[in-house]
Amino acid sequence: MFLDYGLNVTLNGSNVITAYAPASYMFVATDGSNHIHVYGLNLASSTIPMPTQLSSLSLPLTSGAALDTVICDFHGSSSNILQPTTAFVVLHIAGATGCNTTGDVYEVVHYTDTSATAPAVVSITTTDIRELYAPSGALTGLVLLDPASGNVYLYANDGFTTPSIVITGAGITSIGTVYSGNSLASSGAAFTGTNLFLSVTKTNGVQYLYRLPYTATAATLEYTAAGSLTLNGPSDGTNVYFADTSAGATTQTIWQEPLDGGATTELYSYTVPTGGQPYQLIGSNGSLLVISGGSTNGGTGVLTSALATLPVGTLSTNTTALGSSYTGVVSAFMGPTTPGTPSTDLVFVDVFNLSSNPTVYSYSSEVLSPSGTVTRVRIANSYFLENSISLLSGSVLQLTGIDDNVGGEGGAAINALNIGTQVATPLKTSSGTTYTVPAGSIPGLVGESSVISAGVLEPVAAGFGNPAGLAVDLSKSLIVPIRITNTSVALF
Repeated sequence: MFLDYGLNVTLNGSNVITAYAPASYMFVATDGSNHIHVYGLNLASSTIPMPTQLSSLSLPLTSGAALDTVICDFHGSSSNILQPTTAFVVLHIAGATGCNTTGDVYEVVHYTDTSATAPAVVSITTTDIRELYAPSGALTGLVLLDPASGNVYLYANDGFTTPSIVITGAGITSIGTVYSGNSLASSGAAFTGTNLFLSVTKTNGVQYLYRLPYTATAATLEYTAAGSLTLNGPSDGTNVYFADTSAGATTQTIWQEPLDGGATTELYSYTVPTGGQPYQLIGSNGSLLVISGGSTNGGTGVLTSALATLPVGTLSTNTTALGSSYTGVVSAFMGPTTPGTPSTDLVFVDVFNLSSNPTVYSYSSEVLSPSGTVTRVRIANSYFLENSISLLSGSVLQLTGIDDNVGGEGGAAINALNIGTQVATPLKTSSGTTYTVPAGSIPGLVGESSVISAGVLEPVAAGFGNPAGLAVDLSKSLIVPIRITNTSVALF
């Protein structure tokens, strides 16, 4: 069971990330006596990584039972600016009669704990936790909603003692993250400390937007929603953007909020057409906000989608179309030609169209600037892999030559598309031949650092075999398939 990883991060004088890579890995597994332990791997070691037991935690597991019957859930300090020595995990451990029963306990294990270190028992009852980090990457606080009191608390560290109430009034039923500045580790942008924006729902059903900088001990109310707030809103390093969508998704307003606090600015008000979709917020280059939406076409059931832009800082009566109208479902993400510089962002567009025959579909892709310049023309049978952008290497991974049936992406090639030059280089195997996706599989790649990616070939249906691994070295345009045929394997 994967728990957590720690990053090694290098910043330049302007706090722009110039290199980062996972350097530690934490997981739960059973030993030969079927007892659960927490283990760690040092991925920065010059020798072959070997699992090391972290803490003295030892939990019996009934033969044949799943790990999550004992480790009910957990919170790892991953996906943030941090060093491996600061990595920790909060474990929710089941009581004698199962999860969420009398005797449940919450314990903290650190990556630096030895096998003789007892896990720290902490007085919390949730793993719904959010971190705050200083510009140096040091942990400055942990935010959680206490389900018993309905208060949102701030703890100074992972000892979870002497908290302060950061949102007063109790009666809070849920919180969600609209924006968290510590996610900038994955975009190569300047890191200046966490600004946490929370969507807070109270017992009256109303949602509120609160802002909590890493230096604060109390959150500031910034906005009261008429409907529901968009989670995971985009930012351009100066502002965060979010949408307020009514129940039933009939109306929507789009807003701009300064990261450092100040007046919230309405950018657009939208009446969603019958059968249509609210806008999705794609990203901003500091001047224009890119959004996407769709509506059914004349009652035919055929979905037409469109990209559009809004100028930041002012209320608009209309959007400006970006690119063409697309038949099908459009999705997009943005990435800069210069890491850490949103003004150089390009828009990477994927279009999925399902025909009247449910076994036949088509993809296409193109690259645009937010101002509308086509930097790479639309290509049929092509799409960009989800989460495939590797900003520090300046590449986006793209599939081309996709079959138009539901058997997967068999026969497709994976290219590394250079963000700046728009030159596509096919990934090759160690034998020098161009790699193609096996029939019946869909590739996904995650865990990217400067140049290295890891991922999986996932079968689309029964009969296409078991999942296989992939490793990619973008500095060599190299892709290596990895298939484990049994559980008795040696590291290599």
